[in-house]
Amino acid sequence: MSTYRKGRIAEKKVVNRLKELGFSNISRTRGSRGPYDIRARTPGGNKIYIQVKSGTASMGRSAVKKLQEVARKRGGAAAYVHYNGRRKMRWKWLGNWG
Repeated sequence: MSTYRKGRIAEKKVVNRLKELGFSNISRTRGSRGPYDIRARTPGGNKIYIQVKSGTASMGRSAVKKLQEVARKRGGAAAYVHYNGRRKMRWKWLGNWG
């Protein structure tokens, strides 16, 4: 299985978890070109932009800055989720501008 496919599966797992937590307006980006993979609204109505990584992948400094910039411009929060494939998700909050 390709790393791209594994990443898309990880994104779907994160989307399912967000639904369980009561998030709404959840949408995934097409492909993996932008600074975030998922955007959603928290149960409190705040916007959140999420980058998902799986396996041994990680976010570089420039990717973190781009994600934070998008969240800042759009008045939302930025988060990074690492999914290791064993139903474990490690969340890291990168800032809130909402």
